[in-house]
Amino acid sequence: MLNKAMVIVGSAITVLLIYLITYNPAPVITIWTDEELAILRSLRLPSKWEINDPSNNYLLNPQAALLGKLLFSDTQLSRYQQIACASCHQPEHYFTLAANSDISLDKQVPTLLGVASFNWFMLDGSADSLWAQALKPLENHIEHAGTRTQYVQYVLNRYPQLYQTVFGSLPALLMNTILPEQASPTSQYVEEQKNWQWLGIQIQTEINRVYANIGKSLAAYQATLWPRDTRFDRYIDQVTAPPRSPDIGGKPLLSENEIAGLKLFISAQGQCIRCHNGALFSNGDFHATTVPMPHLSAQKGRFTGVEHALKDPFNCLGYYSDSEAAQCKELIFIKRASDELKGATKVPSLRNIADTAPYMHAGQFCTLTEVLHYYNRAATPFGAHSDLAPLKLLPYQLNQLEVFLRTLSEENIDEPTR
Repeated sequence: MLNKAMVIVGSAITVLLIYLITYNPAPVITIWTDEELAILRSLRLPSKWEINDPSNNYLLNPQAALLGKLLFSDTQLSRYQQIACASCHQPEHYFTLAANSDISLDKQVPTLLGVASFNWFMLDGSADSLWAQALKPLENHIEHAGTRTQYVQYVLNRYPQLYQTVFGSLPALLMNTILPEQASPTSQYVEEQKNWQWLGIQIQTEINRVYANIGKSLAAYQATLWPRDTRFDRYIDQVTAPPRSPDIGGKPLLSENEIAGLKLFISAQGQCIRCHNGALFSNGDFHATTVPMPHLSAQKGRFTGVEHALKDPFNCLGYYSDSEAAQCKELIFIKRASDELKGATKVPSLRNIADTAPYMHAGQFCTLTEVLHYYNRAATPFGAHSDLAPLKLLPYQLNQLEVFLRTLSEENIDEPTR
């Protein structure tokens, strides 16, 4: 009798599990509250982006953007003339690195579409402007791996006319001085650090000025890169149109499951909107998710990023910034290091998320399904700080979230800029 009872109970549990996995509630008529409609409008791409960086007077300069575009694809901006910005930020792949690329990195490459609208840059927010961020990979020994003297000499000799058009006369001191091929205060090679020290303050300052202008040109180009409308954006237009508008009629542009996923996304139950809000589905802030980070065990995230930003000679308050000190509010009022910032990393955009695998900051997950299952459990290691709470969603709800996220993909990436 006991064995028979156990068989019956086991069968019942099996049936229940199958039901929960396959269960999908009957379709219902979607009704959006005024509050929900306001949230939906906030997620829609704007017709025009308003951006500003007081530390970069050339951000909206078309000639600076042209120079930046040329530099972005120029492999000469690397020690061995093999890597360009476009090598990892691939235009044909939403300015991220394709999963099947030959380039191997221990971190995920974030999209550049819409990047100019953020206030902080890098995984840990160690750069307070887009132009300051653009300089970091150039001297990073695992990325471009060159030095500022190499880049400055190359740009002044390869693009003299365009450089002068944007920034004025070429620096006579540099043009009349024989500079070492490789010299930088941040080089991993002692000899190149010594080369930098021997140059003297005046020449160092001139080199840094041109180097900063390289970053400002790259930023000007990146400020032209914006995501395009998706089926999700057109759905928002459909449901927020005036009642008698001809646009409101017809079949909804999202399926019942996609709409259900959107409902979950903006709900208190789904919690997604807490961090992934705004037109780029990112609040641009830093949060601890305690996702395992192989090869980055010492990663302290925003905790150390704050100090790096404050010490950066190319920050908003630095000598090479174009702003007045009072305009550097983000840096002046920066939240100083505290335990809650340990392991906190920048919230990425979710635009085109279905087409930009792998996921998380080190590419730990290969599919959206894996990501959602991680957030559904949201286990926190002992002693670690996490901003996550388990979603505790049912399988059909996780599926609804995933199909909704797929509506954030552009249908044509031939021209990903506006």
